[in-house]
Amino acid sequence: MSESSLLSEAQVARTQPPADTPAAPPARRIRRLGAGVTCGLGILIVLFAMAYVAPLIRPFSPNDVAGPPFAAPNGTNWLGTDDLGRDYFVRLCVAGRTSLSIALASSVLALVAGSAIGFAAGVGGRWLDTALMSGVDLLLSFPSLLLGLAAVTVLTPSVTTLIAVLSFVSLPHFARIVRARCLELRDLEFVLSARISGVRSPVIVLKHLLPNVFPLMMVQLANSAAIVILLESALSYLGLGVQPPTPSWGRMIAESQIYLTISPWLVLGAGGALLLSSIGWGLIGEGFATSRRSVV
Repeated sequence: MSESSLLSEAQVARTQPPADTPAAPPARRIRRLGAGVTCGLGILIVLFAMAYVAPLIRPFSPNDVAGPPFAAPNGTNWLGTDDLGRDYFVRLCVAGRTSLSIALASSVLALVAGSAIGFAAGVGGRWLDTALMSGVDLLLSFPSLLLGLAAVTVLTPSVTTLIAVLSFVSLPHFARIVRARCLELRDLEFVLSARISGVRSPVIVLKHLLPNVFPLMMVQLANSAAIVILLESALSYLGLGVQPPTPSWGRMIAESQIYLTISPWLVLGAGGALLLSSIGWGLIGEGFATSRRSVV
């Protein structure tokens, strides 16, 4: 055998790892949120800042007369006044505080309750899974708006009632998503080894399942908030949501639509804020969903 052949075989032997050498761990996945989440967060930050900060720097109350009716936007009234002479910018900001708070509170409450149902169905026995999912399927068989209308018609319309009703109609989606993910994970080796070791189900849920389900929960939270804020505005538009004198975007649209030809900014302001908030939540949800598939 020639000297060059011996050298080439020695080089190959040095470059190849021994047979008993453990394989290197796979490259860690790096999740990038992307421009969608950044844009969505920027929109929501601006809206929340307007809702909680802007009314503090303006000298008007949302329910007091601040000028002549239907005044055009000017230096004193930045977005003009409504049919009663109230400052429209201040009312728009205070209404955003109401609508955004209801949407966020309802979505978080639905996340907690719906995820608890999903985890119980995913790790519980067959009878518990059947019972819980039967109730969830029953709720999903009714349109969300119709179910919300029926609930607020029976109950007294208020902020607390809206939060309870909107979270109730949103929790089935969290329950089904969490349950489906738990069914995928509960037969994997790390969950089975924990069960064999005698780890209790609540510990398995908190330590093993929750970290893997949490990204999906965040995606659904953003998507649910985008839908809930539209449902709240629809109920307020129909007069079954937040009651006067507390302003809300849906009620402002209902009150000002008859003045569309006289003061179009009254409808466009509330409608534009509602559209932007829904787009912001939607971008965040889409960005988180996309980031789960991003690998660097």
